[in-house]
Amino acid sequence: MYKLSSTLYGHDDDVKALSNLGEDTIISGSRDSTVRIWNRLDKENTKDFSSSIINLKTEGFVNSLAIYNYQSELLIVSGGNDNMVHLTSPNSVFTDSEEYCFIGHTANICTLDTYENLVLSGSWDCTAKVWNKETGAVLYDLRGHENSVWGARFLNENEYLTCGADRTVRKWSKDKQVKCFIAHDDVVRDLLLLPSGDFVTCSNDTTIKIWDGVTFDLKATLVGHQSFIYSIGLTSTGDIVSCGEDRSIRIWRNYQCIQVIVLPCISVWKVMVLPNDDIVTASSDRLIRIFTNNARRYAKENEVLAFRKQLEESSISESVLANVNKQALPPLESLDTDLPTIEGETRMVKSGFDILIYQWSVGKWLKIGQVVNGASSNQKQLYNGKYYDYLFNIDVEDGQPPLKLPVNISDNPYEVADKFLATNDLPQSYQQQIVEFILQNTEGMNMDTKPTDLRYGSTPKSEGLIPQTQYLAFEKMDIPKLISAFNKLNGKQSEGNILSGFETLINCEDYTELHHLALEIIKRWDQDSKLLGFDILRCIITKIQPSEELFPIIRSGLEMENPKVQMMAVRILVNTFKCKGWGEQVMLDEDILSIIFTEGLFDNLANKIALLPTTIATLILNYSVLTNKYQLINFHKKLLIIISKLLKYPAILDNDESSYRLLAAIGTLDHMKSIENKAEYLLAFANKDEERFSILRNEIS
Repeated sequence: MYKLSSTLYGHDDDVKALSNLGEDTIISGSRDSTVRIWNRLDKENTKDFSSSIINLKTEGFVNSLAIYNYQSELLIVSGGNDNMVHLTSPNSVFTDSEEYCFIGHTANICTLDTYENLVLSGSWDCTAKVWNKETGAVLYDLRGHENSVWGARFLNENEYLTCGADRTVRKWSKDKQVKCFIAHDDVVRDLLLLPSGDFVTCSNDTTIKIWDGVTFDLKATLVGHQSFIYSIGLTSTGDIVSCGEDRSIRIWRNYQCIQVIVLPCISVWKVMVLPNDDIVTASSDRLIRIFTNNARRYAKENEVLAFRKQLEESSISESVLANVNKQALPPLESLDTDLPTIEGETRMVKSGFDILIYQWSVGKWLKIGQVVNGASSNQKQLYNGKYYDYLFNIDVEDGQPPLKLPVNISDNPYEVADKFLATNDLPQSYQQQIVEFILQNTEGMNMDTKPTDLRYGSTPKSEGLIPQTQYLAFEKMDIPKLISAFNKLNGKQSEGNILSGFETLINCEDYTELHHLALEIIKRWDQDSKLLGFDILRCIITKIQPSEELFPIIRSGLEMENPKVQMMAVRILVNTFKCKGWGEQVMLDEDILSIIFTEGLFDNLANKIALLPTTIATLILNYSVLTNKYQLINFHKKLLIIISKLLKYPAILDNDESSYRLLAAIGTLDHMKSIENKAEYLLAFANKDEERFSILRNEIS
């Protein structure tokens, strides 16, 4: 029986691809644009792997991997939505030059395979290509699929199998198609070759099929998955392993499912079997998990319990009950007597007012989740540091990865739609479609809510200083000063909390690992030293993707008694506005305002803490830019209330730079919607006689 062996942390987005250099080295590719290498710490006696080494950084998602091993040359082959095939040495790091790069595809590369000195790639551009590694030239351009080519495998040097979104499997001899048939009722996602010469396919139609390798006759259909099946693998004993959108790994023997393992994530994107028969998974929660049937490599009890707790607390939308009579569901106790006959069978039962989901796995019931309606934060979906009742994947363009749409039941669906469109630079014409999707796929939202009169993107253009349209940031990175501070403070820590590698990471511009190191400083170092961790985050926040820990850590900084830490935490949020792809989405959360502007913050203003006035004024200015850009009425009201309070503090008005930035914020808000008592606000700056103040006052007036 397979059980958890190890969990590998390091990627900052979905892990999409896996490969290996034997049982002791795992290769992974992710939407965080990196290829990483993980090495087993002790090849004889341990299940544990080292922290990852970044082998390659690309300009896009990494979605496919393979290993090139021919005539003593060993290379990692990777592909993704930069449309290129990259070949790198496993001994190199991302700062080194790659060995080879093949250019020819015009869309995402989603599958790779190798044979001797050849590389085979499949793409969303509807083609597969056979490359000569030595020349980088395309030997054969396999054209015939009517949609994306999701799987491609070498049969031998001159023959290949491909499968794709057009539901077909095709056999090729060099560049000639010699066989084509419809294999499934939906997209065919992966191909697996069996030692017997037969082959296996999996599909979005939730089935796995085994085919005769000569006649292409169907030999068996494996049924059990409840959603899309993304990937299949094979153990040394001939068991088939599969994974997919139903969060599960399934192990099949003699056409029957013998074990189901459910993961606490949304999607299991990839499954791989190591030479020692351990199963490796890549999933949407950024993690790599390893499962083993060897008791020597089982995870420690506390790791297993933590995994089980994550699984039990995972939530499933109440929309799954659309056609289920909730009142007729059996009680929890019924599981003791009503036993299933099929591995992986799922049951919903009632326990008090809760609806629980159990699955039959290896002779016993396991709780795999709870149906929720947004009841508590630990049952919600976490996205960009905030919990939501729902987190949808929205496909807006064929051949492109889905966009995340977070929704809370209490939200106005029109405002949610507008924020989504604005964040992703989508046209306003999509609004009604998004609203209808939200209403159809949630329960409890207000269907009578009407759209507001104002629309994102409707801000009239103006010349001059008002409105401000660019976000300001505190991005200066004094590297020698940071290194000196790290070395000095690191030496003061207790033995177990001493950290290493900072100078290398900062010189190599490895911002992902710097992000993790900064979090470790904040979590592990003494109170007087934590400021450095927040300062590092300030420097790199615009260069990273947010981790689940990031925003709880920032909030802890806002709540600390150390005023310098509080100021630095605010500066991180100031810089967050400039984070491409996610910054505005985060700062559109109105709750953040109340988290920032506490009495503790105003007390520090009263005590005239250095740099705090300019920091707060810049934050308000950035909020005014955001508010004007997306015409946010609620933010307009709240910001004016905060500004009125700030103007009572001499620390703000005695500082010319904070005064100027706050005045610019007032002007930007007035540009969006006229401020009724504007003259009172301007009066606070009447004694500022610098020319820049006069110009700004005149423009606002």
